[in-house]
Amino acid sequence: MASQAMATAEKKDLDRLKLLVWLAVGAALVAATSGVLLLALDPAAGSSTEATLGVAAAISGLATGALAITVFVYAQAKNLWRFAPPAIRIVVWVFIAAGIALTLWNLISQPFST
Repeated sequence: MASQAMATAEKKDLDRLKLLVWLAVGAALVAATSGVLLLALDPAAGSSTEATLGVAAAISGLATGALAITVFVYAQAKNLWRFAPPAIRIVVWVFIAAGIALTLWNLISQPFST
């Protein structure tokens, strides 16, 4: 397989993509840490600790999702998938397929739940 030479613009695009990935990883770590602390500390209902950790977990979880979507769209728009190893592409497609399957399952089973 021939390796693809990267132009300067592609290197900049790849660096931006890496930055977005690291931001998504950081947001996921904040969400996970907040959630674990929320479970471990078990603050009283309505306390400021519970509110702070809950909001931090929720907002960073949403930020993780938004950044992950941004990464996928940016990689597609800039045609950066060709530089990704095949294993990463397979993992991404598995996650996408699982997300679609779970969404469809939820839509199908929701009207029948009581």
